[in-house]
Amino acid sequence: MFAAGPAHADVDPSQYFVLEGAGGDPVVRKTLHQPYWAMQSFAFDHVHGHIYFVQTKPGSTNGDLWVSRTDLSGNVLGSMALHSFDHGSSMGIQPDASGSPYVWLAGDWRKPDPDTAPNSHTICRIKYKDGGLIDYHTSPGVSEFNIGLSDFVDCPRPSIDPYTNRLLVRYMGTTSPWRLALFNLSDVLAGGIHDDTPVLAKRALPTNAQLGLAESDHFQGLTSYGQYVYLSYGGPPAKPSDPAKPSYLVRLDMNQTGGQYNEKFPTGAGNSLPGREPQGMAIWRSSAGPRLAFGFSSKIAVSPDEFQATVFYKSDLAG
Repeated sequence: MFAAGPAHADVDPSQYFVLEGAGGDPVVRKTLHQPYWAMQSFAFDHVHGHIYFVQTKPGSTNGDLWVSRTDLSGNVLGSMALHSFDHGSSMGIQPDASGSPYVWLAGDWRKPDPDTAPNSHTICRIKYKDGGLIDYHTSPGVSEFNIGLSDFVDCPRPSIDPYTNRLLVRYMGTTSPWRLALFNLSDVLAGGIHDDTPVLAKRALPTNAQLGLAESDHFQGLTSYGQYVYLSYGGPPAKPSDPAKPSYLVRLDMNQTGGQYNEKFPTGAGNSLPGREPQGMAIWRSSAGPRLAFGFSSKIAVSPDEFQATVFYKSDLAG
C-alpha cells in the first residue's frame, strides 16, 4: 500500500484473522486484583486455562505492575507484584507443566539519562507465583535479555505466538520510528537477542500517518499468529461519561516491508463501556481453535480512578 523499506523476511505462509468476522466476549467488565490500577495487556495460558493481566497505576513513573491471574471468564484467582519493570503495554505467556507459567515483559524501567523520560530497555522472563513479589533490579529469578540489535534504541515490547512458539518484539529503532523483529523463542532462550540471533523477519511498522490514524490514536497492544501481526490503536474519552473514541485493529504481514499493511478495521466492540480505552492483544489457543483476543480498560469512577477489564475476540480465519 505504501513505499517499501528495508526488511528481512522468511516466514512461512499462514491463515489470517478476518477482523470483521465472528467473535465473542469471554471477559466483560471484570475487576482485577487492584481496582485502582488500569489493565494494560493480557495473555493466555492455554495449557491450564488461565488469563494473565498486567495492571499499572495511572500516572506512575516507577515501572511497578500488578499481574492478575484469572479464569477464562476473568474471575481473579491470584496476583503478583512487580517493581521497576515497565508500563506493561505488552506481554507473553510461556506455559509450564507446573501450572505456574513464565511471564515475558519489558524490563529495566529507568531514565537512560537525566534529560529523558523513564522507559524500558530489555525484555525479561519471570516465573509467576501467586502472592509473589519481584524487584527487577534486586530480586533473583529475573532472566534478562539485553537487546543487542544494531538498529535497537529502547522501549521493547514482547509477545508470544502460542501456535508457533515465536517471540515478537516491537521496539524503537534507529532506521525508523518503530520496528518489529520475529524470532523462534528457542533461539532467544539459547542465545539472547542480537544481530547473530537467527531472525525470521524484521520490518518497520507503519506510522500513524501511513495508517490514516491521528497521533492521538495511540498504540495499545500487539500479537502475532503465523506470518501476520495484529495491532490495536485508540485512546480514552476525556471523561468516562463521554462517548467512546474510535479504536482500530490493524493486520500486517511480516513478509512485507516499510509502511505496508493489509487491513485497518475500526471496531465498535465495547462502545458502551464507560471510559473505554483499548488495551492489549493476545492469541488465545482455545479448544475451539485460534482466536484473536483484544482488550479494553473501562474507567468506571474518578477521584480515585477505578477500572474494569473486558476482552473480546475474533475467530474467523481466511487465506
